Amino acid sequence: NGMVNRLNPSNLTSLSADSPSIPPQPTLDSTEYLRSHLPAFLEKNLNDAKSLRRILIHRDKHPVSVLDITTVQRVLLPQYVDLATINTGDDTVDSEMRVYCAYSLPAVLLLLGKVGWDTSLKNCFLALITGWDGRKDEMGEPFGVSQVPLPVKRCLASSFHSVCHMLGTQGIRSNSEDKTNRRDLFTIFETHFLKDTDDTVRLNVIRNLISFLTLLSNAKRVRYLPILYEVITGDSMLASKRTNAMNPMVLNWRQRDMVAQILPNLISLYKPSLVRQYLWPIVKILLCDSVNVVRENTEWSLPVLFRIYEVTNCQAEMNNSTNRDDTAGAGGGAGGVSASITAEASKFSADACEEVIMYLQAILLDGKSPVKGNGKSSSSGAFSNRQGFCRVLSAVALALRLKGKELKRRRAGRHNSGIDATHPFQNFNQEEYKHVHHMMTTRLLPLATIMKDDKVANVRLALAKCLRVMPPDIRDNGEIKKILWTLEDEIDTWGGGSSLFLDGGNSPTARDRTNAAAAVAAAAVVAAAKACGGSGDSDSKRSRDREQKKPLQQRDDDSKSLASI
Repeated sequence: NGMVNRLNPSNLTSLSADSPSIPPQPTLDSTEYLRSHLPAFLEKNLNDAKSLRRILIHRDKHPVSVLDITTVQRVLLPQYVDLATINTGDDTVDSEMRVYCAYSLPAVLLLLGKVGWDTSLKNCFLALITGWDGRKDEMGEPFGVSQVPLPVKRCLASSFHSVCHMLGTQGIRSNSEDKTNRRDLFTIFETHFLKDTDDTVRLNVIRNLISFLTLLSNAKRVRYLPILYEVITGDSMLASKRTNAMNPMVLNWRQRDMVAQILPNLISLYKPSLVRQYLWPIVKILLCDSVNVVRENTEWSLPVLFRIYEVTNCQAEMNNSTNRDDTAGAGGGAGGVSASITAEASKFSADACEEVIMYLQAILLDGKSPVKGNGKSSSSGAFSNRQGFCRVLSAVALALRLKGKELKRRRAGRHNSGIDATHPFQNFNQEEYKHVHHMMTTRLLPLATIMKDDKVANVRLALAKCLRVMPPDIRDNGEIKKILWTLEDEIDTWGGGSSLFLDGGNSPTARDRTNAAAAVAAAAVVAAAKACGGSGDSDSKRSRDREQKKPLQQRDDDSKSLASI
């Protein structure tokens, strides 16, 4: 009976009628489609920062009552602080208690605020990370120093940026005594986190490095850059790719991947000359990494790199440097200095951008991968390198597309784009947009269009995906439009059709384009007949009107089919 009911045609009809419809695919030019191509780590970094800011804003708007805070400080806080230096005689119990203390520290600080930090929690934090409660013997040497459990360091490394944000820019400043004893937060960050021997500790602090650096002044941030460069390129991270007999794969690739993920935001924090000196070498190392995901995530740094190298940014940095170095009077020579700075900035911008493009061409298109320290070159194949070059163009194109949509919203009076202003792909100004657009059309695209006839199908597929996300003024005009149509027609003939290989919906079919071509041909026939002086003015007029409308209709249909990809 159950089988009969299931096979009842009326039941089948009702089931099919009640089934939810498939949501339409986002159009090719929609913000939803463009954002779907952004890497998840860019959004995650923004969402984490937003969540922390909202928590702090909520705390300020809804403070805890003074009575509750006083009760916590009198009854619970002393016992909690004692956990940082607990000594029961059992190392396992002591380690476990200290882990609980380290894990709860951000929540306790959120409750008690700056006052609680100054009175008790600062010494608690220092005791947890250094294993020393501040006592000294008669000779002035540290007394009672214990070994810090590894889980405690890992936990504190993960929450260090949150602690700094809760304290604020004023709260993280240190006094002279802390600096002398090397117990200030900046020394702790450098020696106990960045330079720690444990991979996980470094990984946890690098993951939230951008959030910490945004709290620092520009001068202090610049002071840290050589240290970051030394640590990141040192033996503990990029220079060391350890393997063992049980696991021949690279063991510490996750550290390099995390560095690649923070690079777009890290580049945005510094001036062009510092980026070229310290961060561009890191990008070059990671672009040739032996792990594919590291290379792919590094490619998202290149749009931001081109943006930083814009002439106005270079000129602003040189102006600031000149003003600092020469505060007493250039007098009437100010115009000459400005002209020289402009020429120097233009040269720096051109040289820096050319250096990036030549390096990409060498390693991705010409197959000149740099030789590593062990005498071996990169293990990635030549065709995968060409795919990587197409991904680089896709990243640059997405940066242009997102910025272009933001400009249109501003002209229309709508500023909420759904992407935060601190997004590394969203805070382009007009000059930066023009500069990156120029680099795309004059230097990058000519190198990519050669791959339209590549013998490897996956390379042609990567090129098609790249061209689909180009700005409309590039994608829908001239040679690029013809190449994209040709590639999409070819992909549509593959087994499974283009919907299996191209994301975001079906591509325009060959029939659509044939109809459009037929419409154009018909218009040409009418024009030829008119030139020959054909008879029947009224018929010719009706035919001409009909044929003039037809190409427009076909172009509209073609635009709709393109937008549905």
